[in-house]
Amino acid sequence: MATKETSPLVEAAAQFDDELGTYSRLGDLFLKTPLSSVKHLERANGTLAELAGCEERLQNAGQKLVKALSAARDAQENLAKEVVAHVPAVQARNTKLQELMGELTAVAGEVGGLNAVIQGKSENGDATAGPTKADAKDVSEAVLQLSTRAEKLAGDAREAEYEELATQAHALHQRLQVIGKKLQKVGE
Repeated sequence: MATKETSPLVEAAAQFDDELGTYSRLGDLFLKTPLSSVKHLERANGTLAELAGCEERLQNAGQKLVKALSAARDAQENLAKEVVAHVPAVQARNTKLQELMGELTAVAGEVGGLNAVIQGKSENGDATAGPTKADAKDVSEAVLQLSTRAEKLAGDAREAEYEELATQAHALHQRLQVIGKKLQKVGE
């Protein structure tokens, strides 16, 4: 399993934490060392010298931590500026997508409305009579107009780099073309 690289901030915090732990341990040891014998005094003086060295390392680790924290904060602020600057582009893309989706919905709705038109043409007063050639021609023209709108929508979506929407609109265009041409033949 790959190990995750640590950031300078994490490394600085870990180093500071280690030095703080060492300082804490040495401070407790120094404070609890009895001073009743020469050996104890020598041990206390040795611990005091270790504390002084540890304090210097702790100060250096603290400075590194402050620098790393400052660098991390600067990086976050720069990223935040970039995010804010990118919001208008996302909003513009959302607006364009809504516009294109609205057109696709409108075309699909009108295609659905053709069923009512076709139904009305077949119910011309005589339940046994089917649609006339003129009826087929009228519906054919409506279908082909919707096909043209779907084709334009596919082009607009492709131009706006919405490939999925372009594919859907193109498929609708092709289906409507086939239906419209069949109806044209019936109307001739």
